[in-house]
Amino acid sequence: MEFERRGSGRPLFLLHGFCSSSAIWRDLMAELADTRDVIAPDWPGFGRASRAEPLRGLPAYARALLALADDLGFSSFDVLGHSFSGFVVQQLLCDAPARVGRAVLYGSGLRMDPAARFESIEQTLARLRADGPGATARRVLATWFREGERHPAYAACLEDGASMSAAGGAAMIEAAQGVDFSQRLRMAQAPALVILGEHERSHPLASALALRAALDQGSLCVLPDSGHAAHLECPLLFNAALRAFLGAARAA
Repeated sequence: MEFERRGSGRPLFLLHGFCSSSAIWRDLMAELADTRDVIAPDWPGFGRASRAEPLRGLPAYARALLALADDLGFSSFDVLGHSFSGFVVQQLLCDAPARVGRAVLYGSGLRMDPAARFESIEQTLARLRADGPGATARRVLATWFREGERHPAYAACLEDGASMSAAGGAAMIEAAQGVDFSQRLRMAQAPALVILGEHERSHPLASALALRAALDQGSLCVLPDSGHAAHLECPLLFNAALRAFLGAARAA
C-alpha cells in the first residue's frame, strides 16, 4: 500500500474514508510526529493509489492494514479511523484484538443508519455511478463542514476527494453495506475514543452514543462548531483530545 510516514515512537495509523486520502492527515501528522511514528495509508482507489485495484469487502481492508503493519515490523499499534475507516477499526478490534493498543473512532457508527445519515448509502452509490467521482466529492464534502463549501479547507479536500477512482469509491461504499457491529464489539478490549463534531451528518450524535455504549472501554468526545471534518474545523480541540487519549497509554 502507498502511505505517508512521519515521526518516531509508538506506531499510529491514520485511516481516511470516502472522498479522501492520506492528504487529509498532513497537518495532524505534523502535530503528532514529535511523539508518534505516524503512518497514513492511501486505500487502493484513492490518493496516490487511485489506479490500484480496489479492495473487496470490509475484512479485506482490515487484512490490508495488518499486512502493512507486518511489513513495517509492528506487532501492535494504535489506530484512528475516520468515517468509513471507523468500520475498518471495528473490524480490527474484533478480528485482531491483540494487535490494537488504542483505537479512535472518528465520525463513525456501528452501522450506516439511513434514518440518521444525510442520504442513504444506496443513494450515495447510485449518484457516484451516475455523476462520477468529481461531482460526488463536491456534493459529499460540502456536508463535512458546518460552513459547507465556504470553509477554507473545503477546496483542498475537494481536490483530494476528486482523485478517487469510481471503482475505488464504489468498492468502499459496497464494503460498508450491511455492516453492523452492534453485537460484536463487546469482544473488543482495547480502550477506544469515539470522537465527532456536534454537527456531524454522516454518523450523528445518536449513532456515536450507540457506538460508545457498545464498547466496554469506550469514551466519547463531542467537539463544538464542527461536523464530519472536525480535525480541520477545530484542530486545537481535536488535537488536544487526541493527545490526551493517546497519552493515557503512557500514563498507564
